[in-house]
Amino acid sequence: MTTVCSNVFSSDDLNNMKAHINSLSALHELNSSTKSIVSFTIPLTDSMRTSLQASMQLDLSNVANLPMRWIKGDMEPHIDSSPAAFQNTYLVYLNDSAGEFIVDTQSYSITANTGFIFNEGVSHQTVNTGTTPRLLLGPMGEQGNQVGAAAISYYSNETDAMAQNNLIAAQGGSWVLGDTLNIYYGSIGSYNTWRIALINGGPSAPIGSYSNGFDLTSLGLGGYSFHVYPSAPCFLEGSQILCQVNGADTYLAIETLTKGTYVKTSDHGYQKIEMIRKGIIKNPGNDKRIQNRLYKCSSKNYPSLTQDLYLTGCHSILVQQLKQEERLETINQLGKIYSTDGKYRLMACIDSRAEPWNSEGEYTIWHLALEHPDIRMNYGIYANGLLVETCSINFLKNHSNMASI
Repeated sequence: MTTVCSNVFSSDDLNNMKAHINSLSALHELNSSTKSIVSFTIPLTDSMRTSLQASMQLDLSNVANLPMRWIKGDMEPHIDSSPAAFQNTYLVYLNDSAGEFIVDTQSYSITANTGFIFNEGVSHQTVNTGTTPRLLLGPMGEQGNQVGAAAISYYSNETDAMAQNNLIAAQGGSWVLGDTLNIYYGSIGSYNTWRIALINGGPSAPIGSYSNGFDLTSLGLGGYSFHVYPSAPCFLEGSQILCQVNGADTYLAIETLTKGTYVKTSDHGYQKIEMIRKGIIKNPGNDKRIQNRLYKCSSKNYPSLTQDLYLTGCHSILVQQLKQEERLETINQLGKIYSTDGKYRLMACIDSRAEPWNSEGEYTIWHLALEHPDIRMNYGIYANGLLVETCSINFLKNHSNMASI
């Protein structure tokens, strides 16, 4: 059951909340960034406390600050979550907005100074709200603690995760990645490793990839709403890998390779393929330099290439030296500098010679791992003539989000 509360605050309190410096700063942040939500707090005054007690039966006598947020655009269907237990969600719209607020199956207009109370666990969303920002008090629990959308929202690629579009799954009540018991919308399929694109209302996303079973609250970030996407370094289907066939060096299309095929390495002779996997990448039709997209390496920029090569952004080209800006950006994205067979790993998304391939669509990508006594180590191999990295057995098996062949 949903309770609707009209005229929650006095006109003075309503205007003061809108004009508070924290509210104005948050609105500026929303309008000057790609964020769709900016959370903040304002001090709870005595008159506001009295109004909330009278209109919504909220006892906030021990609360000093109220959670607030500016939102732009529609909210996907979601169930509110919080690290602290709560029984009901409380929120008040502080300005008028186009569109509708839908709780369970009931639709409501979005009207200034109107509050809503509904049970924890009830799905709700907004539709047709346009791009005009709307201001909310809350959403919060009965103790004044902030609650909100899914603990974890899952997307198929980084672009969608940043824009909060095309959700594939949503999880509430748990910050453990891949917690299928708490996924109430969609499915994560066979994905098992994730990167964080965005933390709503929180700090910048940390660097790194995290496997299913990892508790995101262990990062010390509290109960924010995380937007995550899968990632893996790969070759576009059709890439030619230098192998040994009948004792001769021969380029073979990666999709034709099988376990046991000998691949030529840069420093360790010929090594057998231990595993090969494939997946799908959704490539955007723009020029943004992000990891989870395809990049074109052309012979004009890489003289050793026999033909153009297409790599995902987090696939590394092996180089003798890193420029200062490449070194800094590698540390920024990966946390440290990595090497393979005495050469530095330079991810395609960082290498200025690699051009974002803006052919929008879904493409099949492949990767392989060669036999190695240390399952965490990889090799340098030749793809279309360019020296690039393989996956390690451990990464391809446990962290690649790809189907085995």
